[in-house]
Amino acid sequence: MNLIRATLCALAIAAAASPACAQQRADPMPGEYVVVDGKIDRGTYAGWRLFQAHCQGCHGVDGLGTGKAPNLVERIGNYTPRGFATKVITSYRIVPMSPDSGPPADPGERDALLELVMKRERQQRGQPLMPAWDGDADVVPHVLDIYAYLNARAWGDLKPGKPQLLPSAAR
Repeated sequence: MNLIRATLCALAIAAAASPACAQQRADPMPGEYVVVDGKIDRGTYAGWRLFQAHCQGCHGVDGLGTGKAPNLVERIGNYTPRGFATKVITSYRIVPMSPDSGPPADPGERDALLELVMKRERQQRGQPLMPAWDGDADVVPHVLDIYAYLNARAWGDLKPGKPQLLPSAAR
């Protein structure tokens, strides 16, 4: 029995070191990231590039925030991948309640309605608002790449500055 267990263990270690597994680790699921010796996977790199092009102007270099928009490195932990995608793509765009329907019963819907009211208040005071990116053909398919980039920064696995790309596996 110990020989079988040892053989299975050896096979598992050999499989983990195989090029197929290395490729799998270099291509994480959407919203996840891989950092090896400061180098990142292609999806996370795409997230960094999109952040530079679309988000950095308000959220600051490396996502650390500005007077216009919050520090996303600190806040990303508050979001699930789905919650982050919804926030970025819709920017809390909701349909306001009708006068005869009353406040929503669902706590999430109530929070969204409160956010809408606060958003309108901020806009009236001249504060900038985050746009909804649902019409941007670059951002929508890669919103989870941005999420992965910000998570890598938040967990300290990715240092500030331009990241390097992990080498591609030979095909």
